[in-house]
Amino acid sequence: MRDLPWRRTRDPWAVLVSEVMLQQTQVPRVVPIWQEFMTRFPTVRACADASQADVVRAWAGLGYNRRAVNLHRAAVLMGDAVPRDLDALLALPGVGAYTARAVLVFAFEDDVGVVDTNIARVLSRRAGRRLSPGELQREADALVPAGRAWEWNQRLMDLGALVCTARDPACDRCWLHEGCAWDGELWPTRRQSTFAGSDRQGRGRLVAALRVGDVPVAELGLVMGWPDDRPRAERVAAQLVDEGIVEVVRRTTDDTAGQAVIRLTISS
Repeated sequence: MRDLPWRRTRDPWAVLVSEVMLQQTQVPRVVPIWQEFMTRFPTVRACADASQADVVRAWAGLGYNRRAVNLHRAAVLMGDAVPRDLDALLALPGVGAYTARAVLVFAFEDDVGVVDTNIARVLSRRAGRRLSPGELQREADALVPAGRAWEWNQRLMDLGALVCTARDPACDRCWLHEGCAWDGELWPTRRQSTFAGSDRQGRGRLVAALRVGDVPVAELGLVMGWPDDRPRAERVAAQLVDEGIVEVVRRTTDDTAGQAVIRLTISS
């Protein structure tokens, strides 16, 4: 199994943080930021007592900053401890079916299966067809050996990530090859949209700038990389405001002869 820092703990908060970070970010990028984040916010209470702005700033380098906002909101709702209950976990902002079950397995070692993209590919190939979400979850639960859910799910996840890959799977190294019905056809992969020049890139640039200081609305286009498209910059910035990641403030500055200037700042 891969030696990952969050696999060395059963602390539910540490596991939850890792799973939220891993939702849309690759492992190598997550490792150092997770370690720094856990040093700064070692408990649910530490995160809940911090400002949303501090949590978003600590999220630097991961992107998809809405996850940081949801994690902070979840911490506020939890107060002191991560619940050991599926419904209670699912009720938290930003926590879906996979993340909730991952906490139950990797923190509490409950005998349930988890289904991420890699595991879904393994189980569907084994069945010889693409399984529905319900079928995947039932199959994942049924395969878990009693009392070994933590190890089993980690190994199955690594199998999909390192061996039973979307392209060029190493079937000769697969410990589930017996009984596998896969016929060798390439598994369809979803192409990620181009990042360069995208709204997501502009969002990231703006949040990165806001981690340093406030940004005047008049400079949005320049900061976000669209100096000739201010309407687009304002539209994307408005989305961040609607999501609660940033907020609009009015400040009087000396360089504008006392005039009120609208600025953006990371929400507190």
